[in-house]
Amino acid sequence: MLMLLLVAPLTPSAAQTNNDMALNSSVAQTVNGILSYSRWPPGEVTSNTLRLCIIPPVKYAAQLTPDGSAFSGRSLNVMTYPFDSPMLATQCDAIYSGYTTPEQQADLHQRLDGHAVLTIGEQDDACALLNAFCLVITAQHTGFKLNLDTLSRSRVRVNPAVLQLAREKE
Repeated sequence: MLMLLLVAPLTPSAAQTNNDMALNSSVAQTVNGILSYSRWPPGEVTSNTLRLCIIPPVKYAAQLTPDGSAFSGRSLNVMTYPFDSPMLATQCDAIYSGYTTPEQQADLHQRLDGHAVLTIGEQDDACALLNAFCLVITAQHTGFKLNLDTLSRSRVRVNPAVLQLAREKE
């Protein structure tokens, strides 16, 4: 009797790994572009370093690093905090989040009220409450949706050319 044993690889295929790296790079370029065209109110960013906080779980944040390779204008300090951290309202100039429930979004939205914090979400298709920028990630393209109400309440100003890009994608 002949037996055939099929073994699935335990590691991702090279093609999948390359695709993940390309997506991570595309997301990093988009996020860094948004940050570089954003301006915080005077006195809100107290150093020449912009503080980007990541709230896990995230899928595409691997290349959001402090080396500033795709970021121009100022250094970037990247930190990871849990969703319930009180540091999010006081130690972050921008927040990049992965999946959050509507209840978590409402809670964080309330905690950020009055703070100049730019919010970017990678898994927020509705773009309805918390995030000013909601990434739209496909294998071919990384773009974003924009929640103007959330952006205006954040008091962070974004170059009108970036806002026009969001309008063109709708």
